[in-house]
Amino acid sequence: MPKMTAKELRKMSREEREKLLSELRFELIRLRGLLASGSPIENPARLREVKKAIARILTINREESLKSR
Repeated sequence: MPKMTAKELRKMSREEREKLLSELRFELIRLRGLLASGSPIENPARLREVKKAIARILTINREESLKSR
């Protein structure tokens, strides 16, 4: 999955972002499990990308919830 920019995420509906968020969280759990078991990760930078994408989605969701107040 390519890097998701905030601009692309803002174009998505909230439901799409929530679905993507759950997929990314599952992938993060999988990557952390591989790391903990001692298995080599094929792309170690992916761990950082996934965490940043999760943070972007949560930030945009929070911004939208504050804007709607």
